Amino acid sequence: MSFEQWCTRWESVPLAEAAEQYDICKASDNHVEDLEDIFGEELEGFFVHRGDLTIDGPLSIGNDPGLAPDTVYVIDGDLTVNGPMRFLNADVYTPLYVTGSVTTQHLMCLMDSILFIGGSLTVGGLLMTELSDMGMLVVHRAASAGAWLETRDRGDVIFVDDLKARRLRMSEGEYLEDSDADDAADILLPEFLDSDTDDVSEKLWDAALEGRPLLRP
Repeated sequence: MSFEQWCTRWESVPLAEAAEQYDICKASDNHVEDLEDIFGEELEGFFVHRGDLTIDGPLSIGNDPGLAPDTVYVIDGDLTVNGPMRFLNADVYTPLYVTGSVTTQHLMCLMDSILFIGGSLTVGGLLMTELSDMGMLVVHRAASAGAWLETRDRGDVIFVDDLKARRLRMSEGEYLEDSDADDAADILLPEFLDSDTDDVSEKLWDAALEGRPLLRP
């Protein structure tokens, strides 16, 4: 669903005020020098949700071209998802900046998604990053997950305060079973080990939605 479908409590904040309150360059660990690096044009403002936000059930968000305005979405507080979360942008670079902490069962950051977390990240199960060159995940404080699966060596994944997780890393086009079979078998259940990077994220997301386990005990 788009950000507008997900939450109707966004407050439109004029650019000058929003840019002063929410420093996107700092949020990106200075990997973004200017908003034009993301959008290529000047924005009118940010959409802001003030206060903590809790979602019951799975959360799948992202924007497609032409379906929503180019802007920055800010949750000025903590985001808690009582279930799995997927962030998928397709050919549009809509950042989500959570000034506080993010807690979720599983987290998948895919394609062109841009997620900045000012606080900590706690993922009970699988953290998956499958990012394009424009995709970013930046976590400023402690980050932990049951396991981290990175299926593309692209985009920027930055844990300012380090990450506590088992890690399996693949290059684009590799098969899970061929990348490092011992590590993969230590992390993922056998049903996911025969997939290439074209469909592994869908298989994992479908399993997460059904409440099936993704990781070995």
